[in-house]
Amino acid sequence: MIKRPINHRFHGAVLADRKTTTIRDKPWPVGVPIMLYAWSGAAYRSKQLDITPVVVKGFWTIRITHREDGGMIYAYGRVNETPLHETEGFATRAEMDEWFRPLVKRGETIEKSLMLFSRSNNADEPRR
Repeated sequence: MIKRPINHRFHGAVLADRKTTTIRDKPWPVGVPIMLYAWSGAAYRSKQLDITPVVVKGFWTIRITHREDGGMIYAYGRVNETPLHETEGFATRAEMDEWFRPLVKRGETIEKSLMLFSRSNNADEPRR
């Protein structure tokens, strides 16, 4: 099974099916089971802890702009009934902006992949 890391802060949101999207450099394969994992300590120097398997349903290009005034813009080709910050596992838009702001230089735009996923089983507990 393919494995991909996820930050510790998002475990609960993924397991509660609140985090259903992820933004990455390259898209993950669609329709293929992928095990999300976290590092138990330092990345690449500690054990991988399996969180839950997911399956990507689709992906879109997302352009993330850090405006000169410090504001953030997220432009993507998907219509969301739920705000993006919520499907990304953040409580507020401000939290999401703080997460992405350091990744984009002021006045610049980056392109990434926005993927929609769902858990591929009904496990209530993380797999470890």
